[in-house]
Amino acid sequence: MKQYRAVLLFCFFSVAALCSVSQTKIIDSLKNKMWAEAAPEKKLQLLIDLCRHHQSINKDSLYQYALLAKTLEGKNNSQNNKSAVSLILINTYLRLGNIDSATALVEEGLRNNTVKDPATRSTYFKLAALKVDCLGDASNYKDALSELYKIINEAEQYRDSLALSKNMSTIGVINYNLDHVPDAFNWYFKGLSYINDNDSRFNSSAIVLYINLAETYRWVQQTDSASYYIDKAIPLIQQAENLFFLANALRIKANIYKEKKEYTSAEKTMLECIAIREKTEGKLTMSNEQQAVASIYMRSGNIDKAIKALMDGLLLSNATGNEADPMRISYYQTLAKCYQLKGDNKNYQQTLEKIIISKDAFYQANSAHAIAELQTKYEVQKKESTIIKQQLAISEKNYWLFGSALFVVMAGIIVWLGFKNYRRKQSIKMQQALEVEKIISAQSIISAEENERKRIAADLHDNLGAYAAAIASNVDHIVIHQNNETALKELKINSQSIVSQLNDTIWVLKKDNLSLTAISDRIKVFIQKINASYPQIKIDVIEQINADILLPPAQAFHLYQIIKEAVSNALKHSTAKNIKVYFESEQQWKITISDDGTGMTALDKKMGNGNGLINMKNRGRETGWHIDWQQNKHTGTSVIIAPTTN
Repeated sequence: MKQYRAVLLFCFFSVAALCSVSQTKIIDSLKNKMWAEAAPEKKLQLLIDLCRHHQSINKDSLYQYALLAKTLEGKNNSQNNKSAVSLILINTYLRLGNIDSATALVEEGLRNNTVKDPATRSTYFKLAALKVDCLGDASNYKDALSELYKIINEAEQYRDSLALSKNMSTIGVINYNLDHVPDAFNWYFKGLSYINDNDSRFNSSAIVLYINLAETYRWVQQTDSASYYIDKAIPLIQQAENLFFLANALRIKANIYKEKKEYTSAEKTMLECIAIREKTEGKLTMSNEQQAVASIYMRSGNIDKAIKALMDGLLLSNATGNEADPMRISYYQTLAKCYQLKGDNKNYQQTLEKIIISKDAFYQANSAHAIAELQTKYEVQKKESTIIKQQLAISEKNYWLFGSALFVVMAGIIVWLGFKNYRRKQSIKMQQALEVEKIISAQSIISAEENERKRIAADLHDNLGAYAAAIASNVDHIVIHQNNETALKELKINSQSIVSQLNDTIWVLKKDNLSLTAISDRIKVFIQKINASYPQIKIDVIEQINADILLPPAQAFHLYQIIKEAVSNALKHSTAKNIKVYFESEQQWKITISDDGTGMTALDKKMGNGNGLINMKNRGRETGWHIDWQQNKHTGTSVIIAPTTN
């Protein structure tokens, strides 16, 4: 094992040596040849070869090369040169963040290059992938996935393994960004199945897949697997001399060091990564690398240093920032942890509210329902593609039989017509079945929506109606009695309760689905507000959410109300000094509200029939969950909420 680790470290430091030079050897060589060449046509070819390494070239220099290529291309009207220069300009605009210009060139290129033409098919797939990059840079994952499924269907139809491996890796990254980690792994390994180790054209796709697998394994805290895949990527990075890939490899290595609590090595490696990124991108604003450095500072106890690094990135990006950007959400989450560790409750609460705003914007732009529809569309297109292949195979067979003999030709035609008639009948039956299924689905949706509206009306009547009646009583009391201080106080409390109940209901109704982390964030905000009334009690929310499970709005609302009621009961009746809310999620989720108070006696359990407990039990029964009240081993009570297992 020690020998194996030594080999990994050797590979790592060999790659790190690449960043000690200003440019890679390949780029320096091509650049010198290009500037020395006088013939315009040869100079253009060298410039095209140079810009194929665009990821390792400083973006300002790349822009100058792109302008020069456009000038030289005007003197040579070759279609191949025109397509190559267009790709250079698109990659340059993406590097500069000019998504609109890049998109316009991509659309123009797709009009001139089709997948059906073998001569333009390779260029078509490159342009299609760049269109996805444009959508991804704009955080438009819904449309990006739609384009990716289309590309994969076309690539499968024409058996283009290179396009399949590259675009399956991209689908995996989008699923990773959407917290669909199992789906991300599935797409990564699908992409690996198309890699040809003996063909150097696949090296770039292999590097990307290995890096993505390493990062995803690190995210789920499987550091051994993360190390394995990043060290498979490193030799390929050495061969390609790609500074962009090198920066990503160093970033993941640094994060692995961090997980192993080797903070000095982690900080040094991450700063090397940032130095490479700034060499090609200029001054970074908000990036994975800067967030990783802040995380290293936080984990090593340098909280103020971590907060400064995060705030610097957020301030630099505020001018053009997108609230739905997953990077901004990730920055806020790390910042919230820093404020919590520091004990800065005011900034902690404000950051939690920013997380909720950014997540709302993100899920609105990329709803799980829309993505599921795209997945279904992909499966349908895949089946249609299979039918087309079968049709082509049948047609080829019929053409072959046509040349054998007239009798065989006639028999073949009869068989073909019979098969076609059968397929027509089957198609009609399938369409009728689909129509029936659509009608049934629509009726089910209408029924579910009606039930949900009735439930919401009942909640509003039961909850807000009680508060409204109390307000009316308070008003009568004010009119009758001269001493109105107590009545006014109660009036204020009841009014605030109505506003709080409405906010909770509206928060749920605005979502298609709600994740456990969203519910946890909402509970944190609730705790921040109520904690001022109980300064002697410490309340903590602890998350161990490895699979962020999504819940329908009605279930999410019930779960939120049950947790609130359990926390309120502990605050009012347990005489506890510490209350902890645990969110746990692996294959199944479980939530535990534990206190160190006086606990529950057998009599307490027998007589536990107050309205709060009854409401909790009713909500649990309605959603199919089990709620258990348990006496802690030493002191206090635990309320455990979990799905009922079959």
